[in-house]
Amino acid sequence: MERKAWENLAAARVLLEIEDPCPNAAASRAYYAAYHACWQAMNEAGIPTPEVRPGVYYFLHDPLPGDAIEAGVLDRQAGRALRWLAELRVVADYLGDELTVELVRRALEKATAFVQRLLGEEPIW
Repeated sequence: MERKAWENLAAARVLLEIEDPCPNAAASRAYYAAYHACWQAMNEAGIPTPEVRPGVYYFLHDPLPGDAIEAGVLDRQAGRALRWLAELRVVADYLGDELTVELVRRALEKATAFVQRLLGEEPIW
């Protein structure tokens, strides 16, 4: 999951830096960067990825921030950050509202800090 976290951060950056920015897609990628970083941290803390249906394993999005706080993987501030990024992703992916480049730049900054806090500095692949 670590590589997916960094790849999603890189994709979010690219989506904001292109000539015609794509803030909705970037917001989605920023959230998934944080989500995958949290998933990695949960596994590193000894919490196995749950089986959500036979043969399918992942952490459910809604309970993950609370579960990570309860496990000691996230503090309350980081849990709020993950929830906020998730809320932006829902707007970006499912609602008619358009996110602004400025708002998504802030989301990307928050996601970058979140990922770095859980995984360390960005590796050079």
